[in-house]
Amino acid sequence: MTDLPFELIPLATVRVERGTIHRMGTTAFHRRVIGGIAEGRWEGERLSGDIVPPGGDWAIPSGDGTVMLLEVRQVIQTDDGALIYVTYQGRADRSLGTYTVAPTFETDDERYAWLNSIQAIGRGRNDGDAIVYEMFELR
Repeated sequence: MTDLPFELIPLATVRVERGTIHRMGTTAFHRRVIGGIAEGRWEGERLSGDIVPPGGDWAIPSGDGTVMLLEVRQVIQTDDGALIYVTYQGRADRSLGTYTVAPTFETDDERYAWLNSIQAIGRGRNDGDAIVYEMFELR
């Protein structure tokens, strides 16, 4: 097997402020927590903008509560007016306070069309009422 030629290209620092949290309990399918995004921001050399409503995290905590599956959806309005739809799945390790995610992007704005074809990865940490991520383009 050859070395995998992965390269991480800085994409943005992302701050996601927690909004209203709904603890659904154990439904017929899963235990579920739905958390809204109050506000947030992507800040990077190639991508900067605010997270605008609607957005949230449809999470599934493990039985013991130490790990959570994440399914996040958000919309970025860039500083120059483009709209970008972002989704990411990942895992939160609550014992470590870390969030590991894999964002993908959709936009029809030609200035940001490059986002449609990339895979990103990120790692976040708790920061009070927010999660702060470092996001990277994976090449």
